Amino acid sequence: MKTPMVHPFQYLSLVRYKGLKYILKNYDSYKISIILDLEDSVQDLFSKKLTNELKKIGRKGLIYLAEKKIKIKNKIYVRINGIDTSDHKKDLEVLKLVENQGLLIEGVFLPKVEKFEEVKKVYDNFSNTNKRIKIVPIIESKIGVKNLENILKKDKNNIISHVHYGHFDYCLDANIWPFPEPYHQEYWKSVGDIIKISNKYNKYFIQTPFPLIKNYSLFWSMIKYMKEKYKLKKIFLSLVNYDKNFILEPKKVKNLRLKKISKNLKNNLIFAKKIYDEYISYKSTKKSFSLSSKRFIPPHQFLMAKLFLKQSKN
Repeated sequence: MKTPMVHPFQYLSLVRYKGLKYILKNYDSYKISIILDLEDSVQDLFSKKLTNELKKIGRKGLIYLAEKKIKIKNKIYVRINGIDTSDHKKDLEVLKLVENQGLLIEGVFLPKVEKFEEVKKVYDNFSNTNKRIKIVPIIESKIGVKNLENILKKDKNNIISHVHYGHFDYCLDANIWPFPEPYHQEYWKSVGDIIKISNKYNKYFIQTPFPLIKNYSLFWSMIKYMKEKYKLKKIFLSLVNYDKNFILEPKKVKNLRLKKISKNLKNNLIFAKKIYDEYISYKSTKKSFSLSSKRFIPPHQFLMAKLFLKQSKN
């Protein structure tokens, strides 16, 4: 296996789980990690009934992978549903089941973490059967960012291996529009604070998914900026679409050029309308996000665009 300069955590939906063994072959040649997703990628923003069905299919997919003894060369993580959801306990029960069936799970990504006790509660579900499992808190709310240092300070037994920043959830929670992009100065205020605190407590930082799925130049400029600005020896990031251009470093990488977010109301309204329309146009019935020709659009960004357009009419 080749070890790329960056270590991607590739999100994979469990909705079409029977095809996963073919998708996983794409990653056989590279040392990356896989996140099997039971949360955002297995829901429908417009149908609670369909979401419930998709959650069941996702858990069924995990069981399928375990029962079929599908060989997976990469390290496997699972993103479960948040601790305050009705699917949380069901996810934990399935994780225990598949582990007993031999599916080796390296760690659990836990959404919307705001206090250490949430991390500890999930870890305690595995401590008797799998003491090596790690928990990756996803910090994606104003409270989570505010409490991050306290969360890591309480981790005396080192059950947290990485800290994952959830930019889209955070922007929705903080009522921000437009969502800052990697070329915005405002983007690095939140990201930078989380990286510094993670470094202070010797936790690896995992960057939020990169939204501009065809802008490879900007992506590698972002990587260069992170490495130099925050003295990171290892770069970890999450990906939502498979593309070797995000794995194989180009020979030449430009410096990241930052600018401030525009405060022009007309421009921000145009962008909100664009995000709203593209989300609707490209959305799959079995996924919560959309992929246009240029952009990954999560439901959080769609919801904030919709709210911004509504508020502008008042």
